[in-house]
Amino acid sequence: MVLCNIKYYYFSFEITQVCSPLSINQLFFCSNFSRVPHLAGTEENFLLAKQIQAQWKEYGLDKVELASYDILLSYPNEAEPNYISIIDEHGTELFNTSLREPDPLGYENITNVVPPYNAYSAPGTPEGEPVYVNYGRIEDFHYLERVLNISVKGKIAIARYGKIFRGNKVKNAENAGAIGIVLYSDPADYCAPGVQPYPEGWNLPGGGAQRGNVLNLNGAGDPLTPGYPAKEYAYRSAVKDGVGLPKIPVHPIGYSNAEMLLKNLGGTPAPDNTWKGGLNISYNIGPGYSGSHTKEKVRMRIQTYNEIRRVYNVIGTIRGAVEPDRYVILGGHRDSWVFGGIDPQSGAAVVNEIVRSAGKLKKTGWRPRRTMIFASWDAEEFGLLGSTEWAEENVKILEKRAVAYINADSSVEGNYTLRVDCTPLLYQLAYRLTKRISSPDEGFEGKSLYESWHLKDNWTEYKDSPRINKLGSGNDF
Repeated sequence: MVLCNIKYYYFSFEITQVCSPLSINQLFFCSNFSRVPHLAGTEENFLLAKQIQAQWKEYGLDKVELASYDILLSYPNEAEPNYISIIDEHGTELFNTSLREPDPLGYENITNVVPPYNAYSAPGTPEGEPVYVNYGRIEDFHYLERVLNISVKGKIAIARYGKIFRGNKVKNAENAGAIGIVLYSDPADYCAPGVQPYPEGWNLPGGGAQRGNVLNLNGAGDPLTPGYPAKEYAYRSAVKDGVGLPKIPVHPIGYSNAEMLLKNLGGTPAPDNTWKGGLNISYNIGPGYSGSHTKEKVRMRIQTYNEIRRVYNVIGTIRGAVEPDRYVILGGHRDSWVFGGIDPQSGAAVVNEIVRSAGKLKKTGWRPRRTMIFASWDAEEFGLLGSTEWAEENVKILEKRAVAYINADSSVEGNYTLRVDCTPLLYQLAYRLTKRISSPDEGFEGKSLYESWHLKDNWTEYKDSPRINKLGSGNDF
């Protein structure tokens, strides 16, 4: 294998091929894996794990097993749906966020679609004056407090998604004294100009809300067993003492609902264009409403609950012929908030096809130089929990034997060019490989993928070569 000269180092590598279509097999697997919702901790996701395990065994891997962990997950209360409302001085609701997301075409009759929510939100029904806090960054709260003399203490913050991890927005609001925070996706950040909203176009519709967890884990894994695998023998903290759990209610909404919450805000105007989004409103900061709306407040009704449930990683192995005690690992998560068409099933389909191809080669007598480990991770959407628990359980052997890790999540998410995120020691490997692969782009017939990638995304501020991104956070690598 190409990586055999890189020994005793631990790399993370994510490659996103965004310029060529999926193969027929990959399209089949992607469609099959995204047929029904499969949230972590549900029966549907367990059945998908069993399906993948059976397929990998059929492909001829040496060993395929399920690695299970009992971790703290979070779900909305079906009997008491979460919502945000505007209330008058008597507590009467004048508006609530009842606008639901549009069903994807062909999926109108699918059940078990979890409504938009932020996993691990604290439950509660806080009421207070709203304050618009831009992206909810530390510098945004500093500007409010130190420059504008606006406090969010005892208020409900309204922040737009973007720039930083949503869990950091919640922590910043919590530290500033907010009693709750509402998150929304602003058109300026999530809609391309000149494109219609879904279903007429591919832009985010007004009712579309971003699901996501709001933990602040810093790699701790399961909030109740930080640093240790969440097995039956592990000591567990009480849920109230869990690591990274927010202490205030949080809820995501679409921009149509956000416009209703923001349009009558009074107080200070937005300081500059960096605080203004794409809604047809003034983006006043507040606190509170103006004019005839001055006595109105925002109420949050959040009944999200936390519960320990079992999750399952699928781990497959092909033993190496020369260095069986050196591991090259390819993985990607399987769980999704709903269907997961792009994130993660486009990546899961790629992993599955690689497993199938490797198994087909093995049946001819081939074996890799080093041991190959394939992983279908669970509970990534809840904070990288499945992969972290597996790493915690196997930490001693991995730190001695792991050579490289390659991650596949959203493997196809456009049609412009290639994107690679990796550690610096793998830059030259990526360049060498792409010089050997033909470009699939129109107008680049006879040229390499490296050449089309170089032309479309040159790393001008660093060197004259295709751009390679640093690895950030928020994925299993």
